[in-house]
Amino acid sequence: MAPAEAVGSGDAALRDALRQWRRLRAAGRSGDPDAAVPGCVFGVVVGDRLDSIAGDVEEIRKEIAWVRNVIVGAVAAAAIATVLRFMGWVP
Repeated sequence: MAPAEAVGSGDAALRDALRQWRRLRAAGRSGDPDAAVPGCVFGVVVGDRLDSIAGDVEEIRKEIAWVRNVIVGAVAAAAIATVLRFMGWVP
């Protein structure tokens, strides 16, 4: 099997991770712990996946907040309607 035939999606992902790792290593280390350079390719891959998951979690949080606001609004509307009925303002 020729090397060109063996290149699949996993190989491409590994090559991209290696390129990114080399670029990060070439950039050097800074004193900022948030800008820490991963020590290996696995660290680069895990970091990318964690960033992806963090974005998904933030999206889920926004959706849950929206659902909570809808529920609170529905409960408030039902409470106001009940109060108005008891006071006789709405038949």
